[in-house]
Amino acid sequence: MSLPLVILGTGGSVHDVLDIVEAVNQRTPTWEVVGYLDDARPAGSRHLDLEVLGPLHVAERFYGHAFVNAIGSDSTFRRLPEILQSTGLAPDEFTTLIHPAASVSSRAQLGRGVTVNYGVSVGGGAKIGNNVILCPGCIVGHDATIEDYSILAPRTVISGHVHVGRGCYIGARAVIRQRIRIGAGSLVGMGAVVIRETDAGSIVVGNPARPLLRVNPLSLTSLSETGK
Repeated sequence: MSLPLVILGTGGSVHDVLDIVEAVNQRTPTWEVVGYLDDARPAGSRHLDLEVLGPLHVAERFYGHAFVNAIGSDSTFRRLPEILQSTGLAPDEFTTLIHPAASVSSRAQLGRGVTVNYGVSVGGGAKIGNNVILCPGCIVGHDATIEDYSILAPRTVISGHVHVGRGCYIGARAVIRQRIRIGAGSLVGMGAVVIRETDAGSIVVGNPARPLLRVNPLSLTSLSETGK
């Protein structure tokens, strides 16, 4: 019997989530997507042939359902912890979705609510936190760590032993050199090549990547460990 699944958000990541569900179900019927929770669309409206069930704060009405996050962009990523915590959902109510065409080492550790898209590779010893989005084609090298609420855009390369802090956004086709630490709440621009560590809240761009600016530390409160 298929398990009921509720998608949080109706942004572009919804397409990836639906693609994963479709690919999984083609092999073994597993999920039945019952609809979305979203603050930007009215309850009862439809998006991609599925119903908007209500705003995010009514998530607890769907007790017994599994949830997956489809909220995440370079403009909202720093608010993602706050947004998901506002739903009142516990970590174990989020499900991890892995596309059959992804490669995840049996020695990697994945948290709850992770979406692993088509063509993703996760190496042995890698640790992926809760509610992380791995977009199509990105590579997470061996022994790398991706902390909670981070988003890796398509075709990013995270080399071995890299540590990506909580709530980061790594832009499309960016490359992070091995053993580099990316501070919490950082944004790495598309195509950037990062060869030095970044402070929390940094925005870095270019090849080699250089700081563009740094956000006010007060805006990173929800990304601290105490903000979990």
